[in-house]
Amino acid sequence: MNFSINIEFSAKTFIKLLMAIGYLFTLSAQAQPVNLRKVDSLFLNGKIEETEVLYERYLSGFKNTTLAPLPIYYKLAYINEKQNDYARELYYLSMIYNRQPRQAVLNKITETAANYNLSGYEVDDFSFIFLFFRKYSLYFTLFLLIVGIYAFVVLVQKKRHNELIQRRHTWVVILYLSTLLILLNLPDFYQIGIINKETAFLRESPSSAAPVKKAISRGNKVIVLSETDEWLQIWWDEHALYARKLDVWAIQ
Repeated sequence: MNFSINIEFSAKTFIKLLMAIGYLFTLSAQAQPVNLRKVDSLFLNGKIEETEVLYERYLSGFKNTTLAPLPIYYKLAYINEKQNDYARELYYLSMIYNRQPRQAVLNKITETAANYNLSGYEVDDFSFIFLFFRKYSLYFTLFLLIVGIYAFVVLVQKKRHNELIQRRHTWVVILYLSTLLILLNLPDFYQIGIINKETAFLRESPSSAAPVKKAISRGNKVIVLSETDEWLQIWWDEHALYARKLDVWAIQ
């Protein structure tokens, strides 16, 4: 009996040892830096499945994905198009467009979305104005900032020389600077996401026990209004509803 117990103990120990070695091997593989030159070579040779894994591992090393090289997103969008994974393709195209709003990228997004009857990709007046502002935000910001500083300096000079400052002029400058502050933070207030689950359930409150109000399929685009630890409040079909964070890819 002691012999059988020892055999059983040794077997369990051996299995645990193998599991520990496998875990350490996995961690070691993940810790190794990705050689982009080798990955690019694999991409050019048409090994897209292997390339996709390596590119995504490389991107996972960025806490802020907006700092990742943009060509990788183009390649991942191409790979997923070849694999007929339209949701991931739209995700990477949207990441590209969010950083570089180009008409060619927008055309590809709307074309792909139309081919799969997806919603949320229509360019309405607000989206057009927002994207136009984002594209030329640097020029808008510099111009508005210069005008605001000039107006503020004029008021300060008048104050120093004891000149009469009409109250309406003061309020105009305050309103102008407040509007400028809102415009500078506009991109942070407007975030979009893409559903990554085959069917995601939208609820009226951030709880699994809350009633399901709508169901949304993979690849549709939503506007993110706010977030908690596990839930996103989104705008869909003219309703503010809640979806699980895990069901949505956030576009940064």
